[in-house]
Amino acid sequence: MSRLVLLLGFAACPRSEAPAEPAAAPSAPSTTQAAPAVITAEKLDAWLAYHHALDAQTQDAGLDAKHLAALERDVRRQHTLSEAELDLLEDCISAVVSQRAIAKLTGVEAVREFEKATVGLKPEQRQKVEAAFGDVRAKAQQATSLDAERARFGDAAVQLVLAREAEITATWNSLMDGRGERR
Repeated sequence: MSRLVLLLGFAACPRSEAPAEPAAAPSAPSTTQAAPAVITAEKLDAWLAYHHALDAQTQDAGLDAKHLAALERDVRRQHTLSEAELDLLEDCISAVVSQRAIAKLTGVEAVREFEKATVGLKPEQRQKVEAAFGDVRAKAQQATSLDAERARFGDAAVQLVLAREAEITATWNSLMDGRGERR
């Protein structure tokens, strides 16, 4: 019985056919290369529009993976985004949004609470507490500076994301909640 199941399984698999003739070697190396993807305000607008359109078209649509992939491709093309651009945008947005969320949860809030707590202290007490708390403040500053993200994606790209942080974060959170998720 197990052999029958195995044979049926192999029979159901698509067969790969051998190529009719071997591929010809390229005649000359190509001198034109695709320019690397760059994050611009227009591409960021296109990313937001892409996800809003995709979310609107897939809500309660019940699409199978094949139709969803085709829809994603069509919507991506409609918004003039290449896969490389989409990947770069999502890498940058993911890095910036997640780092900002971490900074809000850890560093910034801790510094605010510290500053509130030290307001009524005597100068010598405040100085001692400041010295002990200096490391936390430095780490909070490092988290909010986004230096690693700026080094990886460029200062201009990070600034573009930060300029529209609320809208981008809401869209990103929607993606992470599973609505409009790219597969």
